[in-house]
Amino acid sequence: MHRVLSIPIAVMMLTACQSTQSQSPGTSAPVWESEPAITAADLRQRLYSIADDSMMGRETGSLGAFKASAYIASEFRRLGLEPAGDSGTYFQTVPFWDVKVDSTSRLVTFGGPLQLRTDFLPVSFAAPPRVLDQTPVIYAGSVGDSAHLMAPAPGGGDVAGKFVVLDVPQGFDRRALGAYLGRYRDALTVGVIALDQLGSEQIARIVEGRPVSDTSRNPRAIALVWLTRRAGTAVLGQEPAALAPGTATGTTVSGRYDFTRKAVAYPARNVVGILRGSDSTLRGEYVSLTAHHDHVGFDHHPVDHDSLRAFNRVVRPMGADSPNREPTDAEWSRIHAILDSLRAVRPPRRDSIRNGADDDGSGTVAILEIAESFARAQGADRPRRSILFVSHTGEEAGLLGSRWYSDHATVPIDSIVGEIDEDMVGRGTASDFPRGGTGAGSPTYLEVIGAKRISREFGEALEAANAKQPIPFVFDYTYDAPGHPLQYYCRADHYSYARYGVPSVAFSRGEHLDYHQVTDEAQYISYRDLARVAQMVHDGARAVANAPERPKRDVPKPTDPHAPCVQ
Repeated sequence: MHRVLSIPIAVMMLTACQSTQSQSPGTSAPVWESEPAITAADLRQRLYSIADDSMMGRETGSLGAFKASAYIASEFRRLGLEPAGDSGTYFQTVPFWDVKVDSTSRLVTFGGPLQLRTDFLPVSFAAPPRVLDQTPVIYAGSVGDSAHLMAPAPGGGDVAGKFVVLDVPQGFDRRALGAYLGRYRDALTVGVIALDQLGSEQIARIVEGRPVSDTSRNPRAIALVWLTRRAGTAVLGQEPAALAPGTATGTTVSGRYDFTRKAVAYPARNVVGILRGSDSTLRGEYVSLTAHHDHVGFDHHPVDHDSLRAFNRVVRPMGADSPNREPTDAEWSRIHAILDSLRAVRPPRRDSIRNGADDDGSGTVAILEIAESFARAQGADRPRRSILFVSHTGEEAGLLGSRWYSDHATVPIDSIVGEIDEDMVGRGTASDFPRGGTGAGSPTYLEVIGAKRISREFGEALEAANAKQPIPFVFDYTYDAPGHPLQYYCRADHYSYARYGVPSVAFSRGEHLDYHQVTDEAQYISYRDLARVAQMVHDGARAVANAPERPKRDVPKPTDPHAPCVQ
């Protein structure tokens, strides 16, 4: 049910940016032609390759991600970058396993069995296996009415060993659930009535497998099971709205559930290369440029591309980060109007591959173009400090590739004077999500996270480089605010470096209706603006690399890089 695979990976690796470089006889040094190194055309060519259907969504540990890392390494080699991975290669292998729900998991209520995926779905892979034998059910209430949620007795005595059910109303932001779940830690299982609200990606990654870097069990992990509203009613014996928080329903649940673990099919790899600096004194210090080449793969339940875009345009303007809810009658009318206009142009097209063109194919091709620009530089144009290029794997699995790199850096971590991460830098156009009319949709819109948190000098150097661009970006620090609920500071690869005291920044042009959807494709990228971002990052990195002193740190270096992140 997938679309036709259009560009084989072998062709991709042979043709990518072939026209920009020729090889001089008898030497390994590239001989460059004269056109600009960072161009919209080159970015487009690269991105249509790396976000092609043949890459199958580039999930960590998959063949697609393996091929993407091979392409990036081949480009690093072609550009003359020094390999800086394991054992003299460009690759740093990151340990990963594939975890998915055990297909034999089952739950039974007094009314009969519940069906895996259709009625219930375990979600906590770190929790030990759960066995339920006529386990009593308690209704804790609705998180939409948090003031009246059940308050467990001290020590969790009234929920210990019980099946606790929480109701999640339509439209509730599930990321806020963590604030309530801790109080039910002693429950045998917490059943959350929200399965109807999950997107296909979330379900697929539980049922079909997701990559993780740690398969150990945590006896204190909260065992969560998503329930449909129908299943929640079956477990409780009646509709949740008919029950008061704290009600012991008199019903029970039996069964068992767990997750299986196996090695990923293909090695998960960071790709690491160094462009050595020109200054013999400073070349042992590094400015790091990063992006992540992994995405979230595919599932076996195709949807119509245009229908999904029409729906998200109206109901989910931030894609997977918008709550999945039922549209109003007026919204259904708008959705159908959009879809009717598309149907007049083309028939339905089924799709199940999340190509990740913006997330983060855009950042990946940007650092390749920046690497080419630096590799072309000669003499005084060569940066004084070295430039460290790291293409991370495992970002979508929880920043695990960048975390592994910073924990096992192939250069001394303290020698990295600054780190610039690019993630989702290919959109931000007027047709994308306009954040309250405060800049998104403008060609100058750029989200900036963390630039001045560790070093004001570092952030100011980037601002100065941006100010010199023909069309400067407006640095938007909204999502950098301490305590911001979207937690972007903790959700980007730059944080893996910041936790070691490295001045770090995450650049993004914002979320949109195609975020983590099968519709995140290369056709929707603004290549002119992507080139502008890449050029600005190039110039900012060069300014930091050429500065007489490394950026001054304004805050103490963290004593525990593994402490929880604080937005």
